[in-house]
Amino acid sequence: MFAKFSLGNFREDRQIQIAIIFFAILAVMPLIAFQQSYLMWVIILTMFYALLAISWNLLLGYTQLISFAHTGLLAMGGYFSVLFIKYTGFSPIIGLLVSAVLVTVAGFLLGCACLRLRGVYLALTTWGLSGAVQLILMAEYEITGGSTGLETKFLLPITPFTAPQYYYYIALALFATCAMTTYKLINSKYGLYLRAIGDDEEAAAACGVNIVKLRIFIFTISSTWVGVAGAFYVHFLGYVSPALADFSIMITIIASTILGGLGTFFGPILGAFVMWPLSEVIRAYSASLQMLVISLLILISLKFFRNGFVGALSSLHRRIRQKWLHPKM
Repeated sequence: MFAKFSLGNFREDRQIQIAIIFFAILAVMPLIAFQQSYLMWVIILTMFYALLAISWNLLLGYTQLISFAHTGLLAMGGYFSVLFIKYTGFSPIIGLLVSAVLVTVAGFLLGCACLRLRGVYLALTTWGLSGAVQLILMAEYEITGGSTGLETKFLLPITPFTAPQYYYYIALALFATCAMTTYKLINSKYGLYLRAIGDDEEAAAACGVNIVKLRIFIFTISSTWVGVAGAFYVHFLGYVSPALADFSIMITIIASTILGGLGTFFGPILGAFVMWPLSEVIRAYSASLQMLVISLLILISLKFFRNGFVGALSSLHRRIRQKWLHPKM
């Protein structure tokens, strides 16, 4: 018996193959290309932002949820882990796991409280919550260190300054796990339900889809990965501060997702791998222009490239293929 074949299965297999090749290239890069620690640091932080962009794409890209809670949850993830190991003496790895659980719970509660809101109301509410988290962290000086923050342990006994390659592979493992679990989710029946909600909420509800339940579920999953990212970030740098809740981080996440391609698997990944190194180059020349340039890129993408880099590359591929398969006589 031959396996059932469909164009959808072919595309899915092709995406998996591309993903495997991509992660394999990242895995061997430190061995053949990165001779400078700085370059490794840039890629580590790029994978950090790619993970955040993937988790945010689950919200806006698939369910049309405009949430700015990511930076607040990111700061929670960092501070939960730092304070946990400070008062218990456990290792940062345990702190990362505990932080992921706590941020998951926080995301679930936030989802239950806010996800009945729509559009701009949800955006403003989650933006306000992230701002409130930052203000609380700055005000509670005795616990959080205030605006100066807290020093903390590195994730491993060795530091990223002396052996960045170990942190590189941890970041790669987290990034790859997030990407592939997200891929399985969006290609499951739940992904179909999420797309239905994003395309036509009323029609999805009429077909029996529990919209509120699914939104809370996807918001919780997204929050889990934000918590993991926050804990990894602070134990990679050995330091945490309220700046982790700053809206500039949210702008970078938004830019990576929109420029890469909303509602696509590779979009947030491609966007982050272009956006973060580019923003670092801009910051090296003029830090004051960094957010301005990123904001302009978002506006240009929304105006002229609504499907982002992935959409542009797909269109180019179709044109080239059509030209070769059906050449003009």
